[in-house]
Amino acid sequence: MKAVTSRDNAAYKEVARLISSATHRKREGLSVLDGAHLLAAFLDAGGTPEALFLNRNGLETPEIAALVARSAPARVTLLADSLYDALSTVETPTGVLSVVSTPRSRPPPDDAAFALLLEGIQDPGNVGTLLRSAAAAGASDVLLSPQCAFAWSPKVLRAAMGAHFAVNIAEGVDLAAWLAAYRGRSVALMGGAKRSLYDLDLRGAVALLVGNEGAGLSAALAAAAREQAAIPMPGRIESLNAAAAGTVALFEAARQRRSA
Repeated sequence: MKAVTSRDNAAYKEVARLISSATHRKREGLSVLDGAHLLAAFLDAGGTPEALFLNRNGLETPEIAALVARSAPARVTLLADSLYDALSTVETPTGVLSVVSTPRSRPPPDDAAFALLLEGIQDPGNVGTLLRSAAAAGASDVLLSPQCAFAWSPKVLRAAMGAHFAVNIAEGVDLAAWLAAYRGRSVALMGGAKRSLYDLDLRGAVALLVGNEGAGLSAALAAAAREQAAIPMPGRIESLNAAAAGTVALFEAARQRRSA
């Protein structure tokens, strides 16, 4: 284990660049996981980190020590607390940062059992929340349009809390083209739709579509779906935010599929 106390250290400068630059992460095919929970989820999914960066507290924490042992042969660097704090993206650092190869997505099949399609979801917190909800509801695939926030950004990773390693994530997808070949039921969530989400049969192969936070789904993509449905809202609020709407739809599908 190497100890680093200078910002001029090459390994420190590289991880700092990975954290600050999405372009660099994409070019290098690497992601940075901040915290023990994300590292554990990555290891549980069969991954092996490229490198770990610890502070003194992390080094002395039994949970993190066990994760370090599971991460062999990853390079391990002990950072001075001030250097570690400058890198961490959370308010209360847990003591471990992991550099990992970004998992490669599989092309989503045209008969995906349970898919979530996101069009133009730009807020990283919303993307992360939807990924987490999709994983919790048992979805197999999440497809993101080119206008969505980068799925492997630190903010999305934090919000998803390990969901990245539980579902297949496909980015930059032509959603309309994929829907044209999809053999299951596709449902566009739209506030003005005449049918209620709760009146649909979501037990078979199904793809749920969620649109941009402000504009919703584009007219072209909504038309590409086989059905449009609204979430009934008897209260005095006209709409839900994208993450909340997607979560409601995912768990209605999960409820029906479980009862079946």
